[in-house]
Amino acid sequence: KASIWPAVFHPDARQLATTSNDGTTRLWDVTSGQCTHVLRGHGRRVTSVAFNATGTLLATSGNDGAVRLWDPRTGRLRRTLKGLGDGLISACFDPASGLVATPSNDGDVHLWNATTGGYERALDAETDYVWASAFSPDGDIVATANDDDSVRLWYRRTGRCVLTLGEHRGRVRSIAFHPTGGLLATGCDDSVVRLWHASTGMCLATLREHTDRVYTVLFSPDGSTLLSASHDGTAIIWDYQRSAVIRALTRHTDRIWSAAMNPAGTLIATAGDDLVIRLWDTRTGECAHTLQAQTRRVWSVAFSPDGRQLASAGDGGTVRLWDLTTGGAPQIRVTLLGLPEGWAALSPDGRYKLSGTVAGEFWHVVGTCRFEPGDMDFYLPEIRHIAADADF
Repeated sequence: KASIWPAVFHPDARQLATTSNDGTTRLWDVTSGQCTHVLRGHGRRVTSVAFNATGTLLATSGNDGAVRLWDPRTGRLRRTLKGLGDGLISACFDPASGLVATPSNDGDVHLWNATTGGYERALDAETDYVWASAFSPDGDIVATANDDDSVRLWYRRTGRCVLTLGEHRGRVRSIAFHPTGGLLATGCDDSVVRLWHASTGMCLATLREHTDRVYTVLFSPDGSTLLSASHDGTAIIWDYQRSAVIRALTRHTDRIWSAAMNPAGTLIATAGDDLVIRLWDTRTGECAHTLQAQTRRVWSVAFSPDGRQLASAGDGGTVRLWDLTTGGAPQIRVTLLGLPEGWAALSPDGRYKLSGTVAGEFWHVVGTCRFEPGDMDFYLPEIRHIAADADF
């Protein structure tokens, strides 16, 4: 079975990029559900995709050890950055410096200049695996979440490791800077969330309410609260300054894989193995809506920066876009399906509208196919991650 991994939105909210283990990246028109470009070049699975802040570049990384930079308007390859070993896990842009950071499965994080294509340096994390990385808001510091239970902070300009944070007792899975850059939050397989002073490395708080690994940590947009989500099926809103639980969101019946907060900080989306998305009111902790998003696992959710849309991705290769402006329960605007050798766009009732196959760079509409929702799920790929860029 083919797999589709990360998916991200263009800053203008009109384009979606999805990646796959067949070595391709596809660009979609969000309004029509049509595939506009198929980006080929990675010889192996494409593990990550990211737009820069202005939406003029798309970076993809893959198990072939290369980063490729694309023009998302034309689908043309602009640069190929090679020589990185066997595999790359992810790619992220730093809006302040214009750099691309690519953690790899050899324990290094590689830094590239996205404009010139020049290789800046490697950050040797001295571990087998770097699970995640994050730039500080000013772009001067790179933080890595590592397989050896540590977090390391690096000066981006020199490549020097300035701090090693070693109090976790398990793989560090998630990492996030406070909007001001002064604090760092981490989530770990030891079920603990830790808060760190980003300059001194002092552990300021150890938050112990979860009972399983923590896959998501993020600060609210105004930096006043911290959100964590865990495989124990709970998400928690923290008053991190007092190490106190503000709200515990507990209605999921299985693991939570992803959580997101809208730009206003008033709504949280959580999703996971119980096949639903839950929307929570951050002020009351009440579950405002339960969305039957997929017939199988939901890997990832993301709000648009204006808070008007929500995207969800999951097993079966589906990406669903939800309209949050209806005044009632959110409605599906469009559903995109990725297939190993084709595509399909669905109507909101869950039935196929169109399907097609890939032949080189050409897409051929073969007619209208009608299936009940879920009929084809076994044959469709996975989408593991999804994110909305700055102006989605």
